[in-house]
This record gives sequence, structure tokens and C-alpha cells, in this order.
Amino acid sequence: MKTKILSMLLSITMIAALTACGNPAKPSDSQAPNGSGATESTSINETPEQPNETMGLFNADATLSETVLVDEGGVKITATGLTYTAYSVELGLTIENNSGKDLSFISGSLGYSCNSVNGYMVDEGYLNCDVANGKKANDTISFGYDALMLYGINEIADMEIGFDISDDDYNSTYSGPRQLKTSVFESHDYEPDYYQEAISSGAAMNTYGYEMVHFSQNALYDQNGVKLRSSAVIKNRDGETALLLELENTTDSMVYVSTSDIGINGLVVSSSTWSSDSINPNKRRIVEVELASVFDPAYWSVYGITDVGFVSLSLGQRNAEGVEIVVETPVEIAVPGVSSTFDKSGNEVYNSNGLRIVAKAVLEDTSDYSADLYVLLLAENNSGKPLTIDDAYDSLSVNGFMTDYSFYSQELADGKCAALEIRLWESSLEKNQIASLSDIQEIELGFEIKEGYTTIDEPTLVLTFEE
Repeated sequence: MKTKILSMLLSITMIAALTACGNPAKPSDSQAPNGSGATESTSINETPEQPNETMGLFNADATLSETVLVDEGGVKITATGLTYTAYSVELGLTIENNSGKDLSFISGSLGYSCNSVNGYMVDEGYLNCDVANGKKANDTISFGYDALMLYGINEIADMEIGFDISDDDYNSTYSGPRQLKTSVFESHDYEPDYYQEAISSGAAMNTYGYEMVHFSQNALYDQNGVKLRSSAVIKNRDGETALLLELENTTDSMVYVSTSDIGINGLVVSSSTWSSDSINPNKRRIVEVELASVFDPAYWSVYGITDVGFVSLSLGQRNAEGVEIVVETPVEIAVPGVSSTFDKSGNEVYNSNGLRIVAKAVLEDTSDYSADLYVLLLAENNSGKPLTIDDAYDSLSVNGFMTDYSFYSQELADGKCAALEIRLWESSLEKNQIASLSDIQEIELGFEIKEGYTTIDEPTLVLTFEE
């Protein structure tokens, strides 16, 4: 459902969006609340004010000896060393192709992302290099200081790098992660949870301009050797809120952890798979759910959401071949002292089979680049069973004229409410001489209500909205 948005989130995460430019400050001694109590949690209204400390410089002492990462099938990839710039540490590579085919080498992409630094999976480190048969190429993989230091990484002790090697016929070979050990590997202490220390420190908050709304070490998820070590709700300078989940894979196999069924204050805002992140054996990954991307903040007040007091989602697991190994499991994070309500009211347009749908509003696009309109509904399921709400294909009309639109189905558990969004395309509205909200008298749309694979109703809803 969210392919394009997911691609954007994985390449430009909220963590990166919070960062400043340049080599950030040296880490302070400020610690996360991580003593012996693995069930501790804090919220912003419980946390004492932090001094005006900032983070220090990235440690540029680690060196790397020339190391062969891949030497198979006529392909040789050699790591030549580390270089430190004002903004990043760069891993130098020499790629030799004597395979008999022209090849492309990709690392750190959405399709194949298995890179880690000091035991943490990172989305930094992108490589895309084409090497003709019989030729060599020099290239680099860059890791920004800002992103690394918010993971608690202030030096390079080791890296694991993997490559997708493909020919012109799109046949791919995956190298798997190959480890590089630097000069500080033996002295680096891998026991502390550096991420927790960094993300909850006043130094990081002051340097990168965010606030820790809630931080918890409650063990909310432990399935198949994948454990939730901490959860955090943070808010950036623009007031955008994100949920950060620190997951650890204690197994000897790579797993893909997915997020779905995302809810804010009990209102389901995205039921389909939102993200899927790989975690190498014995590594940790910070899974981020940027709530402003999942559900546009312009809609929040329409549904009576004033602040994030409760976030829910489901976590699922698949193996490297994409086979489900753990079914989706609900996880709920409550922020103490913050209201977690939403508004169910609206103009009722459907009530049958235990399902109620109300119309909430029609809104204009808030961006400067689009004049799309958004029809907002709310569905409440009291049928005693899970239901799927989908549209009847190509069934929408505005003022009697067929209109192009987009709608993403919602899977709704019993007793739950979900936001439904219908996007009316600007280009189609213009053809029908609809330039603004005031031009709309009536919207008609067919729906398909299903229990599992069985259709139980196919209503046609007529929607009218007050200005």
C-alpha cells in the first residue's frame, strides 16, 4: 500500500531529518534510564530539565587495513580503508570485475539492506556502481556522523557490508554481510546499550532539536528470539511525532520485521504493512514509525486527536526467503499523562452488519503543489468479527460525474475504529469544472464489505458534507 512512502522513509528517516549539518558534538556522560530495571519508563513530564550540554566530535581514530570482502566468480571487492570528512566517514572500495559480464554493484538499497555498524543495522551506506567486464572501479560508501551518533555510535569498531551483484539480465547474487574490523575493534565495549544512552540524553536533544515525550524499556515484544529492548516517542522542532522501536535479533538467522495496523489513540490509521526491515543475526535495529507520514497531521483535529497519548501497531516476522515465521503480534505504547482520545462522531452514511460509517469532512490538500481533495470517513466495527472495507472499482462520482480517485482498503478488527481516506484527483476534478470544496454537492461511492474472502455487503454511499 505504501510503496513510495516506504521508500522515502527508508532513505530519509525522521532520525536523519532531526539532525544538524557537520560533525556533531562529543557524546556526554548523560545516560538513559537503563539501570537494572528493564521495565522502567519515563515521560517528558516526569523527566528533570536537562542542562545545555551538546554532543562532541566523532572519534576519527579508527583505521582499517586493506581487506578483501568478496573474491568469487571473477569478482573481487576490496575495502581499502576509512576516510573522515567534515560530515561523514567513508569506506573506500576497489571493485574488480573479471566475471565475463558487465555487472552492477548495489549496497544499502531498499531492495537489499544488510549493512551494520558496531552491531546496529543502519540505512546509511548506499552504493551503486557499474563495472564493465575486465575493468576496475574505485568507489566509497559514506556514513554520516549525525545519523551514526543518534544510534550512540561515535567510533567505527566494525562494519558489516553486503552487496547485490547483478548482470544486464537482472540476475542477482547476494553476498550476504561481510565483516570489517577496525583498529579499535578489540578495545570497543559492545555490552552497553549506546543507542539508549544517546537517544534519551539531553546532549542529543539539545544538539538535534527534539524532545523525548516518552521512553520505556518495558519488554513489550519477545517472539522467536526477536526482542523489543526499548520504545520511544519523540517530537521534532516542527511538532512531528515519531515512534522508535529498538529491536534485537538474538537468533543465528536474518529476519525481516514488519509493522502494520498502526493506530493513534485507538484509531487505526493504516492497517496494511507500513515497513519491513531486515535485522542480521545478533544485531539491533531501530524501527521508526513517523506518524506524520502514516497519517497527515492536518487530519488529526478532524478526528479529535490533539496529541499522541497511545500508539498501537502489529509486528510480524519473515525469514530471508519471505516466508512468515511469526504471525503479526500487537504492541501498544501508552504515554502516561497524555490524553489518548479521538472523536467518533459524524454524519452517519452506513450502519449495517455491525459496521457503522460516518462522514467527517472534506479537506483541501495542504501542500502548495496539489489541489487534490480528501474525503475523510470513520468506520466503527462492532460486528463481533474482523472486517475488510474496500471500494468497488471505479465507482466514485462527484456531482454525478465519474471522478478519478484513490482509496486504500482497511482491515478492521472487532471493536475498533479506523480512519478512511478517499483522495479525489485534481486533474479529474478540473475536467468536471470542480475547482473548490464549495462546488461539491454530492459524492457517491460503492463499497465492498468482506468477512475474510466473503463479501457480506456492497452498499453505495451518498456523501454530503457541511462547509
